[in-house]
Amino acid sequence: MLPHAPRQNIKELLASLHANFGNNLQNPDPTIIPLFDDIDHNSRVIDGIRTELLAGYCGTDGQKKICAELLDEVFTDFTIAMYLLGVGLIVPARMSVRRALEVGVATVYMWDLPHEYWGWRQCDTDLSFSNMITHLNSIGYLAYLSSVVGGDSKICDPSHFQQFYRKLSNTVHGKLQGLPPLSPERFTAEKNGIADHLQITIDVQKALINLLYGRFDGLKIEIEKAFPRPGGKK
Repeated sequence: MLPHAPRQNIKELLASLHANFGNNLQNPDPTIIPLFDDIDHNSRVIDGIRTELLAGYCGTDGQKKICAELLDEVFTDFTIAMYLLGVGLIVPARMSVRRALEVGVATVYMWDLPHEYWGWRQCDTDLSFSNMITHLNSIGYLAYLSSVVGGDSKICDPSHFQQFYRKLSNTVHGKLQGLPPLSPERFTAEKNGIADHLQITIDVQKALINLLYGRFDGLKIEIEKAFPRPGGKK
């Protein structure tokens, strides 16, 4: 067995880890800066959606207010993931993105299902990601959306959402697909494939934003006015 380095004083060890991870933030690859910028922008859009829902869509319904407030958790998880990716901590970053995905979908799912909301809140009922996505694409739910929103009522692509969840769940369950080698290189930005991890974060954010836009009529127009994308990006 190869010996580890001599044990340090715990305060020195923690400071050393902090310094090593922090080095990744000092001189980041210029090509990935726009990806970080996109994540930050999308996070702010999600928080803007939360504010808009609270102001114009909840009325006096306490259930809907709590569902809207869940988007603060989504904002926080994506912000934490952005930081963790920046310092090279890929695994916890992807775990945080998966949590944001689950909570974001749950926001829409429970908005229209009071019994699911109260079971989740008061009875410790777990929400199944697959069941939530199936419900959001069920014939009955799509007919309901058509009656309250109108137009094209499909608000999410189930295959895309399931693909995101599967990839991120592989990280949670200890599978190594899509991760850099188990070595110090995992924590070095130029060697850990950070661009791919940033991109899946962006893709999940966009999917959730479009899900929210699809469910709430008029939301997209207001948010895009308040949060124009840098450089006119779509």
